[in-house]
Amino acid sequence: MSSLSNHLYRFADFTIDSPQRVLLRAGKPVAITPKAFDTLLILVESVGRIVEKEELKKKLWPDTFVAEANIAFNIQQLRKALGDDARNPRYIETVARRGYRFMAEVEVVAPARELSLVDQTDNENSEQPLNDARIPATIQKRGFDIFLPFAVGTVILLAGASLLIWKVSKTSTSTASVGMTAASTSAATSRLKLEQLTATGQSYHVAISPDGRYVAYERVLENKAAIWLRQLGANTNVELVPPTGRIYGLSFSTAGDYLYFVRGDPIALYRVSLVGGPPTKIADGVEGTFSISRHGDQIAFIRQTVNAQGQREYALLTANADGQNERQLMNGTYPFGLDTPLWTPDGRAILCAYGNTTGGSQDVSLIEVSATDGQKKDLITDKFFRITKMAWLANGTGLVLSARKNLGENNQLWRLSYPGMQLTQLTEGLISYADLSLTSDAQKGVASQETLTSDLWVGTISNPGALNKITQASGNFCWSPDGRLIYSSTASGNRDLWIMQRDGSDQRQLTVDGAMDVSPRVSPDNRYIVFISNRTGAFQVWRMNIDGSNQIQLTNGGPKNYLAISPDSKWVFYNTTDDWHLWRVSMDGGEASELTKFYASLPSMSPDQKLIVCLGRQGSKREFLILPESGGEPLRRVEIPVASLTGYRIKWTPDSKALIYMSFRDGPIAIVKHPLDGGRVQELALFSEEELFDFDLSDDGQFLGVTRGGWFHDVVLISDLDQ
Repeated sequence: MSSLSNHLYRFADFTIDSPQRVLLRAGKPVAITPKAFDTLLILVESVGRIVEKEELKKKLWPDTFVAEANIAFNIQQLRKALGDDARNPRYIETVARRGYRFMAEVEVVAPARELSLVDQTDNENSEQPLNDARIPATIQKRGFDIFLPFAVGTVILLAGASLLIWKVSKTSTSTASVGMTAASTSAATSRLKLEQLTATGQSYHVAISPDGRYVAYERVLENKAAIWLRQLGANTNVELVPPTGRIYGLSFSTAGDYLYFVRGDPIALYRVSLVGGPPTKIADGVEGTFSISRHGDQIAFIRQTVNAQGQREYALLTANADGQNERQLMNGTYPFGLDTPLWTPDGRAILCAYGNTTGGSQDVSLIEVSATDGQKKDLITDKFFRITKMAWLANGTGLVLSARKNLGENNQLWRLSYPGMQLTQLTEGLISYADLSLTSDAQKGVASQETLTSDLWVGTISNPGALNKITQASGNFCWSPDGRLIYSSTASGNRDLWIMQRDGSDQRQLTVDGAMDVSPRVSPDNRYIVFISNRTGAFQVWRMNIDGSNQIQLTNGGPKNYLAISPDSKWVFYNTTDDWHLWRVSMDGGEASELTKFYASLPSMSPDQKLIVCLGRQGSKREFLILPESGGEPLRRVEIPVASLTGYRIKWTPDSKALIYMSFRDGPIAIVKHPLDGGRVQELALFSEEELFDFDLSDDGQFLGVTRGGWFHDVVLISDLDQ
């Protein structure tokens, strides 16, 4: 099919407006990246024909070498947007070892502005196509609005949800060329000039060289990350480090001739020359955030260990640039963690974020640690929920921070004067910022912007490959005994709890407040919903009736998380986030009792009410702890298989003889059944294309629900920082 790039294409209930680069479904815009849009257009214009992978690479990335995995990623994103299934495709067929073919019937329609030139004497044929091709007036005038819920997967790791609205402007002054990019929104609500550098959704970590010539960024495919190097002047890209394990941090050397990076499994700091060659290991056990001194001779980094009690310990260390002569300056025990170290320009001290990010409140401050004797000094009175990254402005006159004040907000960029410590917000709006890096003169910088999609899918456990997407939902959810679903959603613009039938009907909002209401659990007698909320400043356990009425707080004191309810509906189990010990409180409230004096998270009581299972730690190893119903020392310790437990739920089978949980297997995430008698672990469902956040089975064991989706991270170039 020859290119008809000024036409509209229709298939099923989708319309592609190629001149305006819009994909519509039933007249409403569908979120899709520019490269995915280009891929779809190529396939649709070649409908019925196999488009070879090499042809796709040449058309999508002319004169640039890219890995074949990039094509697979674009196809994956297209299938998400179209609701297509790789196993039983309706639109895009995979032709093994060759390429892809568009299967659906495609109708080519001239756009409205072109139809005005059609011979109007043929009234029978001119009026109807004109009406069919008409697109909403808001799209014709100023682009379009896409309402894409910005969700989170868990209370702790994926916190900070809000309703994400992408507004794509078609003004001639936009720094982004085309497409639905996060940068175009931020540019409209930011004091900074932003230019989109990537549009794959794969690039969280990024760094810019001190002279501003190069940008290093990660690209993640199938849970393996490569590091790419872009020369900004020539706009050329080369792969510097091939795909291996996960990447946790990037930074150029002061001279700009080396790139330092942290890679996992096992986690360590490496250095690689920009001219290529194998990476060199610098130090073991380095957390993702590290800093290189202005003179380039010292590095500062955080090391995390787990003590015999299963508690995390953090230490701030320095070393020579080659990793020699390690020296510990400061340490601390969870929940007060250290993060984002940054050398002062004179090399006399290191700035760090310090505090607790798991309690749902503003507990993180900025401290200065002497590089000589490790003495700590508080710098600011302002508190944050989290500080993700920091970088110096020119001449040490201030810093730029990627941080969020409150859990329910998005990360924004901030300017902090130094040493005056006056805080100014540089960006605002609905885009969240993650990684950050500036040139030595602070004239340019790079940052990664992040979005998250998450939906609730439901179907039978006997056919987990045919689940139906029901509604937007984020993170944890649960079934009620009468077969309804209680879930957390940002449909109201805030993280509230909702209830619905399993087919999505009868949706009702249960909580209405400005806080985050998450992690619901329904009592087996179907009377109460127990949940976590930070409406009083920190995460506490709350209870309400099944219809949302009579909301009362069950716990006080330090933050709480990870809920379970006893089969007789009398007790609520939970963890305290400062030490992850196990506690319980009566469903009617009252004084809580501590059940363990050791790490025992993710509690779940067996249906026969005789045992409690928790996740335990012995040093860095994790295991299942089988406890008596009254708590105390474990009756058994069950080794977790090589495939890691992931997610935030351990579920008993109805006969109390096995555990069901999510297992990460170096790529796909599986839901598995683990017999406690030592039998073989059985795979119940496999999710290979999308991230899986939570799962739950209905009380009768017939229906499976999952929240699934994915994070999308892209890089923007920042200028006008001096303004």
